[in-house]
Amino acid sequence: MEFAKQLIDQYGYLAVFLSTVIEGEVVVLAAAALAALGMLEAHWVIAVSAAGAFVGHLLLFAVGRWKGMLIIEAFPLLRRHYPKANKIMDDYANWSVFIFQYLYGMRIVSAILFGCSTISASRFFFLQSINCIIWAFVVYFAGHMIGVVAMQLFEMVGIYGLLVVIAVVGLVVLKLYHRYGHHHVMAFLASGRKVGAEQLDECEGRHFVLEQLDYHMGLAKRSEQPLTLLLIKLATKDEKNNRLTLKFITKELNMLLQEGDIPARFSHDTYAIISPCSTEASAKQSVHDLMMQMEKDLPKHAHLAPMCIGYSEWHFKMTSGQLLDEAYGSMKPLTS
Repeated sequence: MEFAKQLIDQYGYLAVFLSTVIEGEVVVLAAAALAALGMLEAHWVIAVSAAGAFVGHLLLFAVGRWKGMLIIEAFPLLRRHYPKANKIMDDYANWSVFIFQYLYGMRIVSAILFGCSTISASRFFFLQSINCIIWAFVVYFAGHMIGVVAMQLFEMVGIYGLLVVIAVVGLVVLKLYHRYGHHHVMAFLASGRKVGAEQLDECEGRHFVLEQLDYHMGLAKRSEQPLTLLLIKLATKDEKNNRLTLKFITKELNMLLQEGDIPARFSHDTYAIISPCSTEASAKQSVHDLMMQMEKDLPKHAHLAPMCIGYSEWHFKMTSGQLLDEAYGSMKPLTS
């Protein structure tokens, strides 16, 4: 906070603008605290903060639309959270723009992911303009309250007492976050890999697969990246055994595919995995690696249901129906 105050003292509103182009909450909080002391104008702090955040979002959105899939492929953190981010965007549509704004550390990442998504630029710009104005007001008033309280504490206990109070409050907040908040945030980000309704219910799963196919085909067309569909047929009617096999596939095969969507139940005994940025050859290699891994520890995996697998790599002008037909037509027993 002291560093932020020095920046503002030296560069004024320019420091606020440039900091909010990236993650600039701390500088805005400091600027709001200074405004509470009469050193800056409140309306200019809010306006400049909103403008900086908006420009930052537009730049990162443009980067995502230009080379977003290559960036996702290059960074494991983005690759890991990409399926979950997609699910949030699909489930909450317009609200997802506002949700990501308040997940600290996700603002930059989300703008790139929105660039990779199918949201139109005009819709994103409109929603983001509203979002940035609301965000600037929220952060400003939080900082303003901090400034008012800090001034009152300063009058009561002096500068050293104020520093002690800030340190204690900071430690308490950090402790509470690690004890209660961190677990929920990590669970939220990881939940895209967990077994959900689309993996257990035949109707939900089929709908999910068709939606995701259209979504990823649009991305592949725009980014000129490969896309492969895997269909896995479980040769048993034992639902419990199917779920055990599904759990194994979700954990191990997705780890090898790196960017594969969660397996979804396309029919009673068939599951689909959509793997963006993967060719058919690389998907087959991942499955081969999985089989080799299973053979090394056969007793451990003896409970798994027998499987057949089919592959289909998307080509330009190929429909989702043609992609599914080709994958079904290539079904073979899964062996090493």
